[in-house]
Amino acid sequence: MITTRIFLIILLFTVSEIESQNKADLENQKKEILNEIKIIENKLASSKERKGLFISRAEDIKFKIDLQENLIKNINDQLNLILTNIEINEQELSSLNERDLLLKEELSKMVIKSFKSKSKSNHIMYVFSSSSFMQAYKRIQYFKQYLNFQQSTIKKINKTSHAIKKVIKELDSQKSKKQDLIIENQNITSNLKGEYSDLNSLILEINKNQNKYNKDIKQRQKLSKEIDKKIQKLIAEALSQSKKQNANFYLTEEIQLISKNFNTNKGKLPWPVSKGYVILSFGKQPHPIVKTTTIQSNGVRIRTSQDSEARTIFDGYVYSIIISKNNSHTILVQHGNFFTVYKNLSEIYVTKGEKLKIKQPLGKIATDKLSGQTILSFSIFNNGIAQDPSYWIYKM
Repeated sequence: MITTRIFLIILLFTVSEIESQNKADLENQKKEILNEIKIIENKLASSKERKGLFISRAEDIKFKIDLQENLIKNINDQLNLILTNIEINEQELSSLNERDLLLKEELSKMVIKSFKSKSKSNHIMYVFSSSSFMQAYKRIQYFKQYLNFQQSTIKKINKTSHAIKKVIKELDSQKSKKQDLIIENQNITSNLKGEYSDLNSLILEINKNQNKYNKDIKQRQKLSKEIDKKIQKLIAEALSQSKKQNANFYLTEEIQLISKNFNTNKGKLPWPVSKGYVILSFGKQPHPIVKTTTIQSNGVRIRTSQDSEARTIFDGYVYSIIISKNNSHTILVQHGNFFTVYKNLSEIYVTKGEKLKIKQPLGKIATDKLSGQTILSFSIFNNGIAQDPSYWIYKM
């Protein structure tokens, strides 16, 4: 019985501490998602009257849908925490009620016993009938201890009663919060139906002019491939240098150490933006909107907020800076045999050959003037071979 209570108290304390941390994280995450939804809603409202933005508008709606689905997941996670906490509190309440009952029974027995002894005069007679001073002293001490025990039991009952009220209040609050979250989830799910309807309408409109949109996508792909070729060539040159004797600073022991450390941090590296969402994953895949068009991606596309900055994911050196035909900048950072690439920057803060620290800002990410989208294209290469960034970046 005592062991069970101790275990329950330890479990309650541990779960409460973890729940408190997770709750704070989830609430912060929820605020960020709601803020992103507000931003995208403003963009959708401003682009509604513009003609010809079917693809970018469809991408915006899909992005909003993804955010709302993340919000539903966030709310479900919060609900799970609340349900776990309700279960723990109900167990604690049951234990407290049981303790309260035992204490009251114990006090009841003491009251009956006191009643049977009738009065204080009986206590005095009992003391005076002692055969010795020591026996009288012991009998007085017994009455004192008995009285203290009664008072202690009453205090325990009051304390347990207060604890029961506190747990009941907490349970009522949790159940109310649970109901609020369920209603919020239902409202978001209902809104999603309308978003999917709008997205499908836009896709139907896009399908009517499929050839035009296929041509536009292929043109963008062509520009992207040209930059990728330059990147592959620069990486090949850097790796070739590494095989020569008397290699330059890129091949020092420090750089080789960075390469090893980069490799050992697989799955733990930070995002190349402070916050954002992947809207295009790695590899060959259908276009997210125009399904008849296939895209080959050597990295990921990350959507972020306007005026956001790209940052290096690890210590390294600026190996090269490329300016493309549309005047956007690409920065190539070397980490030994590893290279990271940051495309679509409107401004750059670094220079070629500059030594970089992890999370150091590289430049401002460009925002498309027509669509209002702010997207960073990010790639990782190991010995010239494109890697899936989701394997390297923490929780990508």
